[in-house]
Amino acid sequence: MLEVRKRSTPHYPKNFIRTILLCWILGIFGIHRFYTGYKRLGLLQLLTLGGFGIWWLIDLVSICMNNYKDKYGIELEEYNMYLAYFILSGTVIILLTVGFLSLPLYFDKMV
Repeated sequence: MLEVRKRSTPHYPKNFIRTILLCWILGIFGIHRFYTGYKRLGLLQLLTLGGFGIWWLIDLVSICMNNYKDKYGIELEEYNMYLAYFILSGTVIILLTVGFLSLPLYFDKMV
């Protein structure tokens, strides 16, 4: 038998997995903000390319630490700690790799 959950608000919580994947893949364009109801912030993030990447990274960490709420203050449902840490550690590894690979380009211009 299906169980119907009653909510105090007509707005349903957004899914954690969808939100974190949208942030990780298309976060620089603010797509996760549109998904969670923050249309104006999503547009601002789209125009600034995720606050030049800084805003995107802050949102990603916030979602991974389960501190991100939708427009109506509802927490994301189905939080998965293992997926959050996997995506966060993968992002750190990718950013460090790109940083180390770009070091020779920086030092070649200095000489």
